[in-house]
Amino acid sequence: MKTIPLALLLPALLATSAAEAVTVYNSKGTQLDIYGRIEAQTGNEWTDEHTNATNLTGRLGFEAKQKLDEQFGLFGKLEWQVNTQKNDTEVAEDNWDIRYGYIGIDGKDLGKLMVGRTRNPMYQWMGITDRYMNYTANVYSNWVGTRIDSSYQWNRQDGTLQYEYTNGGLDVRTAYVMGNGASDSTVDDGYMASLGYAFEFPVMGTPLKIKPVIAWQKMTKDPKNTSLSGNYTDYTQKGVGIRLSYDKAYLGINVGRQTYEQTGQPDKDYDAFDSLAEYWFTSKVALRGGYSQLIESENDYVHRKQWISELEYRLKKDVHLSATYIYDDRESYDSAENLWVLGLRYEF
Repeated sequence: MKTIPLALLLPALLATSAAEAVTVYNSKGTQLDIYGRIEAQTGNEWTDEHTNATNLTGRLGFEAKQKLDEQFGLFGKLEWQVNTQKNDTEVAEDNWDIRYGYIGIDGKDLGKLMVGRTRNPMYQWMGITDRYMNYTANVYSNWVGTRIDSSYQWNRQDGTLQYEYTNGGLDVRTAYVMGNGASDSTVDDGYMASLGYAFEFPVMGTPLKIKPVIAWQKMTKDPKNTSLSGNYTDYTQKGVGIRLSYDKAYLGINVGRQTYEQTGQPDKDYDAFDSLAEYWFTSKVALRGGYSQLIESENDYVHRKQWISELEYRLKKDVHLSATYIYDDRESYDSAENLWVLGLRYEF
């Protein structure tokens, strides 16, 4: 028997899924929006004792915009993750945790410049397959890749200076990560970049939409900081992916490599693969599934290996019912091979 711990599912609770915000104030060039969600999930063998469990989580966010002139404007965002159970995702007592907190300048055709805890450029690549309601493939990180600094959130870093530019199908994102000054930060500095280009052409009268993406990041850690896990110094990740959508069908494929440079030891390489196929039978019913794996290159050791299938029913536009099945077959530890998750999500 091989098992799946609760930690495998928690990234799904943290993954981005933006609801349609409601404008609560709009006057004299200033706009304030509020949004959020409430979500319940229940599944088998979630705990270390292999018992069933239920999680109730939520989010609350605010977005603000201020027009400066015809060319420039300010924008900002604050978003919290709310956990009803202590120690759901971390060891702290506080159950309100900031997922996003940044401010920036929008130059319209010049692009956006922002600083704070952002959704970093790597997500343009990782987000290709991040479409499940109850699951996020944990193949894009190992060690430093999961909690790159003192913030626990997946794919979000404090002290990020980020620039984004879009023009037609072109999508360019770059970032410099400097950390937030915390003594336990796991990075001294870091660099990230991603490039995507979306285009389409007709197939039998219906547009086939395609977007290839390449992504890269490098993080540097002080090797003298022995309080942190691992003896790595530099961490590099490279990835390439593609998404295709045609009528009611969607396909996303990602491949990548993580390299950990270690002190006094050989480098460690991990190869990642993630795929997702989705089809909407009606405007309310969708079936999606895929396969993901993370394998240590040197010895072919399997750290992640899952087959996933999920059925979603949209009761209303912002009310989602879902059932997810995960078959796990890895070598990292022993646990149950089969995991099911039932979810109910309300977005506002």
